[in-house]
Amino acid sequence: MKAKRRPRLSNERKVYYPSPALRAVTTVLALVLAAAAIGFAYYSTLSFVSTLFCTLPIGLFFFMVLTYLSYTGRKTYLVLTPGGVEYHSALLTIRTPWSNIERLVEEPVTPRLVLREPVQLERNEESALQRRWANQSAGRAIPLRLFGYSRQSALGQDLQRFAPNLFQPSERSPSV
Repeated sequence: MKAKRRPRLSNERKVYYPSPALRAVTTVLALVLAAAAIGFAYYSTLSFVSTLFCTLPIGLFFFMVLTYLSYTGRKTYLVLTPGGVEYHSALLTIRTPWSNIERLVEEPVTPRLVLREPVQLERNEESALQRRWANQSAGRAIPLRLFGYSRQSALGQDLQRFAPNLFQPSERSPSV
């Protein structure tokens, strides 16, 4: 009888994109806020003509917000490989090996991977703000909420396969 072999991870690369549900909720929220702003403009002036003049800048503002959210949503993704983690966003990329992942924080609102040492940011687009940050290191966390993380999700299962040490109970000091 042949023993079962563990699947090889050497060439495996898993890519995760922002959760479609999160993108839909964000879009609906922006549209509701736009409608509320236009409604407020009407009820504050009680004039249809004034509301039309207010609607143009309000509509333009929320169109720009939705365009920005759509752009960043398409440019944001997370890559898991046997060698480590890559977090890509519209403005920056963070690459780190698994050995630099200190722990997994599983808070409901902000699950994240915490790094032992900050890594150098890779800039995807150059701007004045980014030039100011040119010599700074990244924060010490990679967000997981955008990608629908939970222990039962595909992302959670892959994290357990690539870095099982993140899921072992932490050692606590004995109580006095």
